[in-house]
Amino acid sequence: MALASLRPLLRLAAASALALILLDLALFRSGLYANWIEPRSTAGSVYGATLAIAHYRDASRKNVLVLGNSQIAEGFSAPLADAAAARPDVHFVNGAVPGTTLRVWNYLLRAVDPDANRFAAVVLMIDGNLDSDIGDLTNYPLDTRYLVPLLEVRDVVDYPESFSDPGQRASARRAILFPLHTLREDLFAFVARPSERSSAVRLDRPAWIESVDNYPGREERLPELAFDPAGAQPLDWHGVDAALRAKLEAYFASLRMPPNAAVREPNDRYYRTWLGRIASRYAARGVPVFVFVVPRGPWQVKLMPAPHYAGSEADLIAAGHVHALAPDAFVALEKPEYFFDTLHMNRAGRERFSREFARAIARQVP
Repeated sequence: MALASLRPLLRLAAASALALILLDLALFRSGLYANWIEPRSTAGSVYGATLAIAHYRDASRKNVLVLGNSQIAEGFSAPLADAAAARPDVHFVNGAVPGTTLRVWNYLLRAVDPDANRFAAVVLMIDGNLDSDIGDLTNYPLDTRYLVPLLEVRDVVDYPESFSDPGQRASARRAILFPLHTLREDLFAFVARPSERSSAVRLDRPAWIESVDNYPGREERLPELAFDPAGAQPLDWHGVDAALRAKLEAYFASLRMPPNAAVREPNDRYYRTWLGRIASRYAARGVPVFVFVVPRGPWQVKLMPAPHYAGSEADLIAAGHVHALAPDAFVALEKPEYFFDTLHMNRAGRERFSREFARAIARQVP
C-alpha cells in the first residue's frame, strides 16, 4: 500500500530526471548552447576565442598561434607581427584569453586544433619566475568556469584530478557531468532576457572578433618616477594624482612580497603537466612549441631580478621539448612609457613588442 502511494512521486522524479538528461543532451552535449553563452562571461570568452582563432587562421599560410592572458590581449597585434616578420608565408593569430593559463590553453588547443596539424607553431606566454610565484596555479578557481564549453565526458577523471583541492575537484566533476548546474545562472539570464542575449551574440561577439586584430591599444602611459635604489620606492610623487598613487603604492608593495614557498612545488608540477602535455601533443606532429616571457610591468627591469626559466620550465627547454626565446628578451620594454597600468602595455608597447616578438619567432618557424 505504501509503495503504491509512492508511485506517483517516483514517476514524477523519474520524469524530472529524464527531462534534465534530455535537456543536457540537447543543449550542452550537442554544443548548441555554447554559441548562446554570454560572450562577456568567462565561459563565453573561451568559446569566443575558438571562433576568433578559426576566423583569423589563414589556410594558405603558415599560421603561428599565440596564446596568453590579458597581457597578450592588450600587448600583441597580429597584423603588426605579420608586417614585421619579413616572411609573407608566416601569419600570426592572437588567441589570448584574459585571465587564463596553461591548463585552459591545453583544452583550447584541443578544441581549435583537434589533430594538432593546423598551425606551423604554437607560442605560449609563461611565467619566467616560477621560483618566486605567490599564487597557486593548481587550484585556480576560474579554470573550470572558463572551460565549461570545452570539457567533455572523457575528461571526467583526468581534469578534476589536476586540482589538489577537494572542493575544486568536486566542482570540476559537476561541471563535466552536469553542465546545466554550472551554467544555470547564465541559462536563467538568457531565458529572462532573450533579446539582450541574442543581440550580444549577433552583434557584440562579431564586433569583438573583428577588434582582436583591429584594436590599436590604449594611449595612456604611466609617469616617470625616480626611485630610491635601496628601498625600491619612488623618491617623490610629484604630478601623480591620489587615485593613481594608491594603485602604484599597492603595486610596489606587491613587488616586495616574498615568494610563497608553499606553492613552489605544486606550481612546478602544474607547468610540468600542462606545458609538457601541450609540447608532447605537438611534438608527435613535428610542430614546435615556443615559450616566452612577456614584459612584466613598467618598472620590473629596475626593481626586480631578471626573468629566468627555472624548474620544470627549464627542464622542458633543456630536453628540447619546447623552444624558448631568451627570458629577458623583452625587458627593455619594462618602462612606464610602454604601459597604461601596472600590468598591461599601451599602444607604444604593443607596437614595439609585436614587432620584436614577430622577428624573434618568425626566423625559427620551419
